[in-house]
Amino acid sequence: MEIFGMLGERLGIIGTADKAKDKAEGAELPHWKKQFLQKPSISVRKGIAWSYTPPYEDTDTLVLTSPQSSFIDIRFPIKRQLSRPITSDPSFWAFAGTSDITFASSTGDTITMPYSAHCVWKHDIDSKGHGITDEGDLFLLPNADCIEVGMMQNPNTGKVEMYKEYWTGPPTDVASSGAALNISTPCVVAKTQASTETGVVIRIGNYCQAIMHQRTGEQGRTEAGGHSVLVERWTRSLVEPSDAAGWIQDWRSNTPCDNGVFMPCMWTCDGARKLGDEIVVQGITWKIVELVHATAANEEV
Repeated sequence: MEIFGMLGERLGIIGTADKAKDKAEGAELPHWKKQFLQKPSISVRKGIAWSYTPPYEDTDTLVLTSPQSSFIDIRFPIKRQLSRPITSDPSFWAFAGTSDITFASSTGDTITMPYSAHCVWKHDIDSKGHGITDEGDLFLLPNADCIEVGMMQNPNTGKVEMYKEYWTGPPTDVASSGAALNISTPCVVAKTQASTETGVVIRIGNYCQAIMHQRTGEQGRTEAGGHSVLVERWTRSLVEPSDAAGWIQDWRSNTPCDNGVFMPCMWTCDGARKLGDEIVVQGITWKIVELVHATAANEEV
């Protein structure tokens, strides 16, 4: 039974709560909360500001997030020194794991801020090391872009500082017919979990990213040219909704080019993939663990 005050305010519940009713109320989320929770999602960083300094952008950052909150975040430096491994550049950062978004509840003296959320990103694979978790507050802008505010180490100073990141989405694809395409599908996720390697491949629409961690072998080097974390990014420039369209690998990917296919990106991007499909690449078994088929732009995913 619900108890109400003299002015009609809801004071609480006595006895067993109506779980079905609570679930129905929870389903009626405001539009801005649905925007935060919308997945699959593609995020592109437009800039970062440290402390109270002006924003800038020295990376090409793309984040792909699946419906089950698996994500891959790859930050390629815009100006790369070809004579050095990309992993030695302080601007480079690549990590993958799971994300969790929560909304503040109004309890006691707290005040709920609309159009805001808190997100925690757990890093299962990270080019900077193991066991890293980062978090930040997200603020939705009127144009559906997002500002992220938090604390992390500034690669330029080595100190933990406040940061502000400006996130947006990719350009909206349009077919030759003039109809808008759903850029967030299909979504396919492949993973591997072996004794020596851990990896993830995520394809969303015309974007695909992959990351794999290899445990170091003798003399601190791995079998693949000394890289402990390998990354690939692929994009498909053709806007027509056809899996026959050509995919182009980003030249900053650091997988060994002399060993042929190293991570099954193109296999994952094949439109014939089904949930549970498996493939063995370089002796490593990869499996499709998430799959959302392509939909029209006005359909629910």
